[in-house]
Amino acid sequence: MFTFTLFLSFWARVMLPLLQPEAGAAVLPFTNIALYSPIESATNEQITWSVDRRLTWDDFKAAPDDANPHHALTAANLAVNASCKKNQFTYTVTCVFLPQQSWSKRKGSEKLLAHEQLHFDLTEVHARQLRHDLQQVNCSNHKVKLSQVVNAAFKRWKEEQNRFDEASRHGLDKEEQEVWANSIAARLKKLEAYQ
Repeated sequence: MFTFTLFLSFWARVMLPLLQPEAGAAVLPFTNIALYSPIESATNEQITWSVDRRLTWDDFKAAPDDANPHHALTAANLAVNASCKKNQFTYTVTCVFLPQQSWSKRKGSEKLLAHEQLHFDLTEVHARQLRHDLQQVNCSNHKVKLSQVVNAAFKRWKEEQNRFDEASRHGLDKEEQEVWANSIAARLKKLEAYQ
């Protein structure tokens, strides 16, 4: 299972600086499943996606949700920072795992851990695609384009995470999960320039 996070600072740190340039830099994300305030997110540990750093069960630090029928939950986010200063549009997109919101009821299952890792890897695919897509934004069009590009990216990310869970039956369908693992690896390779 996968959950998306939202830094509630969208307006305070993205839209406000765009409408009032003196207000500062920008951070984005959009979704509608789990909401965490910027203060909560800032005080929580985050693990930035890296090809050299795989998730372990020790990274899943939240208490399991007994009411949730799933065996694990991966909380991840696409943290987007954007600014327009001196007619120069700059941005960063970071794929992060949130240990304090991630949990597992079956920490001994390597099969389940592999499924959760694929959720995180798929988030990195979408981070790289968003880095690519943000190249079309500049200081002349950012007031319209920035939110369009980011909202479309978050919609695609959420939809694909759901398709992955449905197709692999949350990791229970070994063959389908292998198909997704190969596809995700190929897409990471294809988008390597946007790492």
